[in-house]
This record gives sequence, C-alpha cells and structure tokens, in this order.
Amino acid sequence: MTGSGVEAFQGAARKVAEALAADAVVRDEANRAPFAEVSALRDAGLLDALVPSGLGGQGRSWSDVLSAVRPIIRADASIGHVLTYHYLNSWRIRLNSRPGVIDELERASAANRWFWGGAGNPRDAALDLVPDGDGFRVTGRKFFATGAQVADRITASGTRVDTGEKLAIVIDGRAEGVTHHDDWDNLGQRLSASGSVSFDAVRVPDAQVLGTSGQAGAAFQPYPSLSILFFQLVLAHLHVGIAEGALATASEYVRTKVRPWATSGVELATEDPYLLEITGELVSQTAAADALTWRVTRQAEGAVARGWDLTEAERGELAVDIATAKVASTRAVNEVTSKVFELTGARATTRATGFDRFWRNARTITLHDPVVYKAREVGAYTLSGATPTPSNYS
Repeated sequence: MTGSGVEAFQGAARKVAEALAADAVVRDEANRAPFAEVSALRDAGLLDALVPSGLGGQGRSWSDVLSAVRPIIRADASIGHVLTYHYLNSWRIRLNSRPGVIDELERASAANRWFWGGAGNPRDAALDLVPDGDGFRVTGRKFFATGAQVADRITASGTRVDTGEKLAIVIDGRAEGVTHHDDWDNLGQRLSASGSVSFDAVRVPDAQVLGTSGQAGAAFQPYPSLSILFFQLVLAHLHVGIAEGALATASEYVRTKVRPWATSGVELATEDPYLLEITGELVSQTAAADALTWRVTRQAEGAVARGWDLTEAERGELAVDIATAKVASTRAVNEVTSKVFELTGARATTRATGFDRFWRNARTITLHDPVVYKAREVGAYTLSGATPTPSNYS
C-alpha cells in the first residue's frame, strides 16, 4: 500500500473493488474457493487494518474498515463477506482473558499477513478438546465455516473432555489433521468459502488458547459477547452493500441499454416516470437502512471503548439497536435485489448480465439467522423494555 492514512487504506480497497467488479459474474459462475482473491486482499495491505499499531498493524477503527469494505461488497458480496469475517475473527481474539497470548497472536498476524476464518457455528456440536502437554488436541467438524478454507488461522471454541470447560482457541488452518471439505455449493455467496471443516486431533498449543469463552451461557460477560453483536452488525453492512451494488449496476444498465417502453411517450428510459419512481423508492429504502446501520456502528464502537466496564444494560440496548438495523437492512436488500429487474427489463435476465447474483446473494446471506426473531427482540424492548437474552445470535 502506497501513501499513508485512511485515504490510502480506502484507496487500496477501492482498487481491489474495481478489479473484482471486472470479472465478478465469471467468478461467481465458476464457484471456486477465493484463494486468488484473498491473495489480492493481502497484497493490497488490507489484512492488518484492525491490529493495533503498537503490535505492527494499522490501528484502524471499525468505521474506517467498514467504509473501506463497502465498495468491495458492492462489487463482489462473497469477497466482502470473507473480508469482513476476517476482520471479525482476527479482532474477536482481543475479547478474551489472556492479553499476553492475544498480543503475540496479533503481532504475528500483522507480521505474517495472516488471513483469518472462523469455525464457530453454534448450531453444530461443540469441538472436543483433549489435554495434550501444554495444550490440547481438537477434534470435530463444523459447517458454515466462512473463510476457514482460505485462512491461515481459524478461530473456534471447544469443550474440554476432562472438565467440561469451554475455551476459545485459534487453530492453524494448514495444520496436520485439518480437512477443508470444499463443499459450499449454495444459491448465493458462492465464493465465501462457507463450507465445512474437520479437525482430527489437531494440535493447539497453549500459545493459541485464548481462555474461557465468556460469550454466552454461565460464563457470559458483556464485553466478550460483543463479538456476537458485531457479527450481526457486519451482516447489516453486507445487506446494505449488496443493495447498493444492485442499484448501481442496474442504474448503469438503464442509462446505457434499456429502451423506453413503446407506450411510455418518452424518448429515453431515464425519462420514464415509472422507472424514476421505482428507482427513487429503492434508493430511499437503501439510504435509510444505510443511515441506521452507520448510526448503530458508531454506538458499537462506543461499546468497544467501554471495554471490560461495559454493563449488561448497555450491551442489551446495543443488541436491540443492532437488531433494528438488521431488520431494516434485510427488508431493504431483499426488496431492492428483486425489484431491480423491473428497472432493467426482460433482456437483463440473461445469465451474461449476472443481475441474479445480487438477489441470490441477498437471499442467502439474509437467512444467516431468522430476522423475525430480531424483529421480535425490537418489539419486546419497545413494549416492555426487555433486552434480548444473550445467546449465540443476540
């Protein structure tokens, strides 16, 4: 990365986005794990953005990072997905109880330009941790392990078979006994490397054990559980970015390729009052979801700044606000990616245009966890003041 500061960082991200946009349709159809794309992110100097400058990273804020990622999401939502999850998984280790271990991991991550994935799907069986010398051997399989296939390091949690204690751990993504099954072949987010990963007695030394997981359950603490809320927050950013990408691509198509309808009475499609109304409605809906998502992002940064002093009440209110953004962004992206076809017309349904990828990506990512439960949480807080019970999704 040339230059310095936020401008250079965001400029590097825009260049990656431009390169991704050039062949997004072709790569989406090929449906290959994004090894080359991750290499491009690494070469652009984007991976160490959230690592503190004192540990060799760039020390960027979440707002800086999410602003930089947004053009990448617009261009290729799959790569935006794995990159935001890289940031989440490399950052979430900081929310654990062994600062010395965490500092060394972050220092190594910046020095080696590690890419991070996760194997933490809470709806799968827990990974087993068998004590082995100064560390453990981890065994089990995780599905929907976004980014793990292309990752240098994988965050996960496992349960000690001897004591039942749940620990947060980091696994070398290329270690002996790690098997990436390359079995992600879903409707959308096709390059997000979200398939399954298995661990067969994989060695996890003490230097990769982060400590007791305090995200949910009996060991819950507000500050460590912010990782759960940030996963929900970045999903809202992904939703808005997909909607923005669909609108930008459709608008360009209308300007350059759409002919006015025979009975419209206008000479240009851009003068058609119906297309103007549809466009205005979709842009307004997207802008509203975007504004709400950024407002909540600033609140989330404030919660991070509170650190271990964050209270359950503060955490609960943030959970509600993020749920509100999740509801709004989900509705917006599903509406936008469906209705853009009313702007572009029948000719745009050819596979060569790739307009369907926005809808497929939106339908896939918005099913991450049921949005109706997020709406219920917002309703419960509004009517009774109840905040969500901390869980693996709230």
